Amino acid sequence: MKGNVALIGFMGSGKSTVGKRLARRLNREFIETDRLIEDRARMPISALFQEQGESGFRDVEEEVLKDVSSSAQNAIIACGGGIILRQANIDRLKLSSVIVYLETDTAALKERLSFSRKRPLLNRPDRDKIIEELHEARCPLYQAAADLIVKTGNRPFAAVISEIIERLGIDESDHR
Repeated sequence: MKGNVALIGFMGSGKSTVGKRLARRLNREFIETDRLIEDRARMPISALFQEQGESGFRDVEEEVLKDVSSSAQNAIIACGGGIILRQANIDRLKLSSVIVYLETDTAALKERLSFSRKRPLLNRPDRDKIIEELHEARCPLYQAAADLIVKTGNRPFAAVISEIIERLGIDESDHR
């Protein structure tokens, strides 16, 4: 039985917020891979990108996910937006987790990410174009990796969380 629930999706899709609230509601541990990456690298992700580039960041991300996949039990895992760029990450997640893709349309992502300055891939003047291009390139990867797809858009987080719980068939009375 796959005890973990791994949330994947584009940056700004709500993985951290949904993950924290879902974990609280189910009385489970919450794990955020980006926080673990920062802990391991002893620097913010933006500095890691600057110092080691995207491929250096992805190497640390893969190591963190390897550890999480082998040790986490019954956890809610919020994965970084690019976790799907390496098939090894998806293969590891599938061994221990049900993968839930938080699908968010481009317009909602642009709105949510419009003021974020801590996203290294978006710190450019053409950020809307980058969001469109990255989102278009990554959508098929998210869809292929997912066991379950939940649309977020402008829905309240509570509705998204309730749908995840219902579609996974989790009995909340077991988790109180």
